[in-house]
Amino acid sequence: MNARTTHWVVAAAFAALIVGAILSRIIEPGVRVEKIMLTTNTPALRLFSATPGQHPIALLAHGNGGSKEMLFRFGEALAAAGFDCYSVDQAGYGASPQSCSRPNVRLHFQQAQLELGAVDVFIGHSMGCGTGSWSVREAGFRPRLFIGVGRPSELGEHGTPVLLLAGLFDQFFRPAELRAVKDAQVVISPWCEHILEVYDPVLVNAAVKAACDTVDKPVPAAPTAWLWRFAGLVLGIAGALVLMFRLPELHPRLARIRRYIVPAVLLIALGVMLSTWVGVTPQLRRIPQQMVLLPVIWLALTGLGRLRMPRWSLVGVTGILSLVCLAVSRYLAYPQTKNSYFIAYALFCALGISTLLLLPSTLVGRIATRGGATLDGDIAMAIFASYAIGQFMPLFY
Repeated sequence: MNARTTHWVVAAAFAALIVGAILSRIIEPGVRVEKIMLTTNTPALRLFSATPGQHPIALLAHGNGGSKEMLFRFGEALAAAGFDCYSVDQAGYGASPQSCSRPNVRLHFQQAQLELGAVDVFIGHSMGCGTGSWSVREAGFRPRLFIGVGRPSELGEHGTPVLLLAGLFDQFFRPAELRAVKDAQVVISPWCEHILEVYDPVLVNAAVKAACDTVDKPVPAAPTAWLWRFAGLVLGIAGALVLMFRLPELHPRLARIRRYIVPAVLLIALGVMLSTWVGVTPQLRRIPQQMVLLPVIWLALTGLGRLRMPRWSLVGVTGILSLVCLAVSRYLAYPQTKNSYFIAYALFCALGISTLLLLPSTLVGRIATRGGATLDGDIAMAIFASYAIGQFMPLFY
C-alpha cells in the first residue's frame, strides 16, 4: 500500500471512529441519565423518565467484575417504561471507594436501599443476585418483584415474587437449575451466555414486562437506541483496528513507538464508545493496581519468550488456575468455611477476569509485533492487559 493510499485509509478510519463515538452515545428518547452518590460511599447511575411525577423505584446490582454501567440496558428500558432506576457500584467495583469484602458488599448494598426507601423492582446479575438474595433472607429487603439474572435466587419463605433470567449457554448455572427454584417464573434466552445476559434484548424485554405488570403500568414498545450504540461500537472498533495496523506506517517515528500506539488506539476507542454502558473510564483509585500489573505481565511475557512459548500460553495458565480455584471454592462447604470459601472464590473471579481480558490483549500484542519486534508486542500486550484487568478486577484495599 503506497503512502497516499495509507493516508486515505487512516483518514477513513478516524472518520469511522468519530461516527462510532457519536452513535455510541445515543440514548432512548425521554430517558435521562446522571451519576450520583447514594449515602457517602455508593456511586450510582440514575436512569429516569423525563416525565414529571412520582415513578416506581428500581434498584440494580451488577455481577462480579462489573460496574453500575453494565446494567445500563436494563435501566434504560425500565426508565423508558416510567421507572426511576438506580444502578449501584458494589464495594470494591467500579468507582466504589470501599474495599471488596463480603461484609462491605452487603453493608454497601444495605446503605443504598435504606436511602432509596421502598423498592418496587430489584434486578441483580450474578453476584448482584446473590447479594440481593441475602438481603431478602437476612436484612428485611422486600422489593415487590425480585429479578435474578444468570443465577438462582435463594429468598427463603418471604413470598417475594421472583423472575429468573438466563442465557441458554450460561457457563455457571444451567436452565434446569433455575427452573428448580420454587415458585419462580423463568425466562431463558436461546442464544446468550453469562456475560451477555445483561445486554440480551430477550431478557431485558422480559424484565420490563414483569416490572410493568407488578406496578400496573402499560408495557411500552421495546427500546431501539441500543441498536445504534451497537452499530457505533462495531464501526468504531473497525476504525480502531485499521488505525492499529496503519497508523505506524505513516512515518518512521510512529513505527518506532508502535508498542505504545497500538494499545493506546484500542484503549481510547473502547473508552470513548463503552464508557456509557460498560464502564471503562479511568478510575484514579485503580491506577496503582494497573501500575503493579504492568511489570508483572511484561515479566511473565518475557519469561514465556525465553522458554520459546507463545503469548497465549499466559491465557492458558490463568485459565487453568481459575478453574482450580473454582473447584476449591465449590469443594469448601460454605457457610461452614466462610473465609476460605470467599478467598478461593475471589481468586477464581480475579483469575477468570484476567483470562477473559488476556484474550484481546494477545491480539493487541500480535498486531504490535507485525512490522516490529517481539519486544513491541510484549509491551503492547502488557499495557493493554494491565489497564483492562486492573479496571475490572475487584479492589481489596
